Amino acid sequence: MTLLEEIKRDFLKLLFVENRYATWVYAAVAQQLEKLGHQIHWLVQNPVFKPAFGCVHIMPFPSNLTGKVNAPVEYEWLARTDRGVLHFGATGAHYPHYDEQVREHLQRIKPDVIFGEATEFHELLVIRHAKAMSIRYLSPNVTRYPADRLAFFAYDTLQPVGGDGSQLSDAESDRMLEEIRQRRVVPSYMRPNVSTPRNLPLSKLADKIRITWGWLCGERYITPSPLRKLALNAAQKKARAQWEAQAAAQIGPWTDLKTSKTPWVLYALQMQPEGNIDVWGSPWNDQAEIIRRAAASLAAVGATLVVKPNPKSKYEMNERLSQVVCSTPNVVALPHATPMAEVFPFAPLVLSVTGTILMECIFSGKPVACLGKHAMAHYPGVTQISKPEFVAEVLQSAERGLLAVATAEEARNLLQKLHSSSYSAAIWDPVTKPDFGNIIVVESLTTAFHSVIELHK
Repeated sequence: MTLLEEIKRDFLKLLFVENRYATWVYAAVAQQLEKLGHQIHWLVQNPVFKPAFGCVHIMPFPSNLTGKVNAPVEYEWLARTDRGVLHFGATGAHYPHYDEQVREHLQRIKPDVIFGEATEFHELLVIRHAKAMSIRYLSPNVTRYPADRLAFFAYDTLQPVGGDGSQLSDAESDRMLEEIRQRRVVPSYMRPNVSTPRNLPLSKLADKIRITWGWLCGERYITPSPLRKLALNAAQKKARAQWEAQAAAQIGPWTDLKTSKTPWVLYALQMQPEGNIDVWGSPWNDQAEIIRRAAASLAAVGATLVVKPNPKSKYEMNERLSQVVCSTPNVVALPHATPMAEVFPFAPLVLSVTGTILMECIFSGKPVACLGKHAMAHYPGVTQISKPEFVAEVLQSAERGLLAVATAEEARNLLQKLHSSSYSAAIWDPVTKPDFGNIIVVESLTTAFHSVIELHK
């Protein structure tokens, strides 16, 4: 091998997949990686967010969808996870167009590594082709626990790739676990801003203008129309009010549950749209259906399902969910303002899909039933179930003390593994936390990206 070939081998062709403001974060890192010699490419679905450097590949909007109202059968897997279809009224008729675009671009670019989220439909199409072409696709995500770290997940899974290998001592791990149990540690994505940027109102206005301009230019597959957005927000507000009214009427039953021996299960609603449940949790991303089926199963054994909403609830709070909760006698709805600390310690069993509460159960040695076949379902102390109806059987096992829970050693080992397979870095929201993207943060994030890139060589 010549010296020139040796040098070229060390430089990789990196492809970043556009996803609105995540693209701005990637751009800060990509500029540094470009200085190191790597070749930067972008695959863009929404031209409003196209970067100003590197090789930019814009996928044109489809122009031949007249009369096509549904996704072709072969894309049913995508429609089940696509937030555009699940929440924003998209039909999926655009899938074949973008599928072909993605295939052609990947064949032409031939990237060594692809970076992108695993949330939007075009990213999921890229992942599908990347797998078929044996191209590594890495999705950077903030960790839940340990907090304030970054993990790269493989493709559309929860399986981490790489990590800085740093080790938490047993003493450090035990101290961190105790802080998690006492709720003194809050995952970074759950924390409110310490201070509100003075220009935040202007940033949010600019965001609305930018998103609306993208829609006017033709981006109709991820972005709902302004009228639909208004309707969604109005429906969510109405559903939330109905929920609070139902919760207020059930304060007595909830108080009785905490002090009586009546069996019950806790289900914490996950916010939607969110790749955490829409993609990683698929096919269990219809939470109203989960609640309906789980409650029916529990009713047969005289048990109750207690549902705690996310304090920042979005479109999972809808009319269908309200109907299920209000029409099901053995479902107790908790107010949005209810602290988890007032619920979690009393729960005999927790039911979850991909919620952070699942990890809290492991770290607390609490029984937890999990829907799905993702990585979290295989964590120690987790009882994996294939459908909501099995929760009643799991509850009965928990009541008899027959359900395996994570031991202190297993909890410690899991936390240490999650720490070593992640990086000391962070991803920020350029709209609400624009000042977070400072030199130090970008440097640590670049180090993490560069480290995981090195694994490819």
